[in-house]
Amino acid sequence: MCSGRVSPHFILKAFQEGADGVFVAGCHIGSCHYGKGNYITAKRVAVIKDLLGFIGISPKRLRLEWIATSESNKFANAVSDFTREITQLGPSSLRKASPERKAGKTMEPIASQP
Repeated sequence: MCSGRVSPHFILKAFQEGADGVFVAGCHIGSCHYGKGNYITAKRVAVIKDLLGFIGISPKRLRLEWIATSESNKFANAVSDFTREITQLGPSSLRKASPERKAGKTMEPIASQP
């Protein structure tokens, strides 16, 4: 699937549902199988980051990375780095207090490949 198919609605819905961060990965600029998908994604993510800042959510909670399917190490490192950054930021202010969170347990990040 092309990163250009990632709807801003999905990203905003994730934050609305309490996600601490959202990681979007796509093909390198100029390497999109579908033509301009990654250019569209770059523009969308920039707008969404501005929107997040406007509503009081750190734009650092949304990350966009250009990673080819052959770059598994880069993907793993980017996800690990993002996880560390999100951990330092702490829970999202939109995150609902779940029984696990009240008990001091944290949730593992969910990652999918580009």
